Amino acid sequence: MKCLIVHETDKGFLGEEVEYKKSGSGSYRETTSITIPQTREEIVKFAEANAYSVEWRNLLRSPANA
Repeated sequence: MKCLIVHETDKGFLGEEVEYKKSGSGSYRETTSITIPQTREEIVKFAEANAYSVEWRNLLRSPANA
């Protein structure tokens, strides 16, 4: 199962797909922005259909709206 990080912003939702990579004796997470649906219900359906586990993140605000 892949990991999908979902950030809630003041303008909607932002999705990042996580890919785990090896480095020396350890590993790290590399993220790539992806287009996702814009309601929680649709995001959950999208995640199930594409074999993602979802990591929900708190509200991100742009500096002008902070």
